[in-house]
Amino acid sequence: MVMHGTERDLPRTVAHFVTNRRRWGLRVALLLGIAAVLVIGLRVRLASDVLDLLPRHFDSVRAFKTFDREFSQAREITFGLLDETGAVDMDGFTEHFAAALRREPWIVRVMDRLPTEASDSPEAARDLQTIAVPLLLNLEPGEFDRTVAQLAPERMEARLKELHAKFEAGSPRAEWELSADPLGVVFPALKPLAGSFSIESTRPLSSPDGALHVVFAVTRQTDLGAHACQDTMRRVEDFKRRVCADWNAPCPQMLVTGRTAYVAELSLKMRSDVISSVGSSALLVALLFWLGFRRVRPLLAIMNVLLLCCVIAVAIGALLFHELNMITIGLCSILVGLGVDFGMMLYGIYQSERDDGHSHETAIAAALRHHGSGIIFGALTTAAAFLCLLLSGCDGFAQLGVLIACGILVAGALMMTVFFVFIGKKYEPRSNDWLRAGVGRFLRFALAHPRRLFLATTALLLALTAYCFLPVGRIRFEADPKSLEPKNSLAGAALRAIQSRLAAAAEPVLVIVETKDAQDFHRSWSHLQSAWNALVEQGRIKSATSPAAFALSPERVKGNAAKLASMRFPELRAALAATLDREGMPADSFASAFSLLDALGAIAAGDLRPLDWQRSLPESSSSWFIIDHFLGRSPNVGVAYVVPAKTLSSFQEKEQLREMLTVPGVDAHISGWSYTLQDLVPWAKGRLVTLTATMIALNVALLLFLFRRAFPIVVLMLSLALSVGAMVASLKLFGVPLNLFNVLAFPLVLGVGVDYGIYVAIAMRAPDPRRELASIMKPVLLSGLTTVAGFGSLITSQNPSLRGLGVVCAFGVGWCLLATFCFILPACVWKMTNDE
Repeated sequence: MVMHGTERDLPRTVAHFVTNRRRWGLRVALLLGIAAVLVIGLRVRLASDVLDLLPRHFDSVRAFKTFDREFSQAREITFGLLDETGAVDMDGFTEHFAAALRREPWIVRVMDRLPTEASDSPEAARDLQTIAVPLLLNLEPGEFDRTVAQLAPERMEARLKELHAKFEAGSPRAEWELSADPLGVVFPALKPLAGSFSIESTRPLSSPDGALHVVFAVTRQTDLGAHACQDTMRRVEDFKRRVCADWNAPCPQMLVTGRTAYVAELSLKMRSDVISSVGSSALLVALLFWLGFRRVRPLLAIMNVLLLCCVIAVAIGALLFHELNMITIGLCSILVGLGVDFGMMLYGIYQSERDDGHSHETAIAAALRHHGSGIIFGALTTAAAFLCLLLSGCDGFAQLGVLIACGILVAGALMMTVFFVFIGKKYEPRSNDWLRAGVGRFLRFALAHPRRLFLATTALLLALTAYCFLPVGRIRFEADPKSLEPKNSLAGAALRAIQSRLAAAAEPVLVIVETKDAQDFHRSWSHLQSAWNALVEQGRIKSATSPAAFALSPERVKGNAAKLASMRFPELRAALAATLDREGMPADSFASAFSLLDALGAIAAGDLRPLDWQRSLPESSSSWFIIDHFLGRSPNVGVAYVVPAKTLSSFQEKEQLREMLTVPGVDAHISGWSYTLQDLVPWAKGRLVTLTATMIALNVALLLFLFRRAFPIVVLMLSLALSVGAMVASLKLFGVPLNLFNVLAFPLVLGVGVDYGIYVAIAMRAPDPRRELASIMKPVLLSGLTTVAGFGSLITSQNPSLRGLGVVCAFGVGWCLLATFCFILPACVWKMTNDE
């Protein structure tokens, strides 16, 4: 709107300011950049939790987060020692490896053998008997009475005499029992474990052919962030070098996996992704700008503005969110591809005005007047498209949407102001603009033959859209845990190598139960394990291992503890010592038996500390690998591991398993990678429809406000519909699968792709549409190509979520660009010709 008198219209006011107050503009830009950098330095924290990419309202996702939070696997590293040549002494090297690992100051505990293998380890025998105490008190009353009766002096004496005689005769079984259960109460106490799990199947330590040995280790790592994980993995690599150097023989391949390994690897790949995606995006954008305009200064001006936009967007994210998820690494490359559009459009008009002899200030005002509204509405539609990611329910993608929406709005504002501050007043006309000449020839053809071009393009787009529905080929929908894994992941390859050789290491389904009190915890797991044992016998599931044996019943414990009060433990201790003396067996070798009597005596006196795993077991005990595998850090939180009859491959199979595992009256939460991803398939498809419909509604509303006429709205929306159809056909032709994440590309394509048509529709409303089209079509072409380059640069990302998003968006925006030139442009020209 033009203002009269001494007042200026807004474009001329902005042009006057950036021309005559250039230093102030530079100072404002510098202050914004410094403030943003300070905010980033003080506030930004990166999160590497891949679960943030999943919708948080799903019970399976919440259960997975509970599993990560409550159970010790977060600080556990799994080493796989693999020898496929047969040249390595695997037993000897495993013992050497584990002994060296135990001496490392950053390691809490190591398990290279099962806790039940106690014949040659006093510490293992002590731990086994320590575990037996709570389990003994948890026995059924009748079974408890029969077991405790073994502590009578005469029975102790008879048992020890018999075992000693067999031991002297060379019986390995007697040696084992003397070490692990000399009093005859440990094995009966451990008997309930057989009903809920097999230690060998829970923590397999070697493959049947002996080529693979597994060693588990828990680190002292308290911070689970990226830097702490990287530091731990540097220690791991250093240890691997040293342990092999100290072994004077061939060494096996040393595989490493676990959460720490994944996070360290993922965070390092994030860093390389930032460099590669931003670098490739900036390089492609610079190349396209140079080919289009053959000028360096405006290119540098655009890059400076884009850098400022990226910094400001990250700073806004640091202020809005406690942590920024790894998915936000795609921010910069996407912003570079999208934000440059505004600069190219404005510079295209600016260049045309300067070539016609107008001054710097006048050219700026003309650029803003002609395309200021287009940039504003383009920024709004693009920002709205990315804000639709808030409806995804995924924290990572919601953050990405908010940050890019903010960045795009900032880019629109800065390109209309700061960009012109950076380019300066100097301008020299250039000749031989081959790209402009080529676009001009196409434009002349479109103006001369709009009907022919429109019908040909419509036929092509309709054919491609129809191909989407033909029973030829198909679009795959992936719900595979590997789709969340970075390319060439060493931790992932190590896990699959271990799982391929150990059937018991197959990926399980997790069942988590959290109750308010211990009695309900005991009841819940007893019911679940009983029901699942029946399923295993029927062959409906392969196995089910649960904490049922570790879920103590306060009622049983209290009743059994009351019975211990009548026993005289000092006399029993003296009787044990006397028997050992008579048999000539050293009392020091039976320290664990005396400790067992002392623990039971303490419970009889009212001291319940021996029933507390945290107090009774030393930190370094390998038995923690079993207990922590089932019991969480918080009271009354436990997890079971169920292996289905076959790998889940559909939502229906997931539902059938859920129905099988559910027991009435037990509040159980089911999760696991395969289970969760199959659980999310209907959500992803429904979210695709919801977000697409939302974006269509927003586009229509904004276009109604901008044009207030039916024809441009119908043409633009029909163009988008056909472009999306062509995009889907391209995915089908090239075999690009859809997954839980790249379905989010559809609303993004609708929001970004409409921008190019807006510029054309606005140009058609100008007093001289042909001249206006001649000025904008080259910038529109370059803008579309740079957007494709911005999304396409994500193809180099090692993050599979970003990579899939980039591929789909690049296809979609490419078809929207073609439709702008070959569908929207001829349709508008055809109508203009008919109106004339």
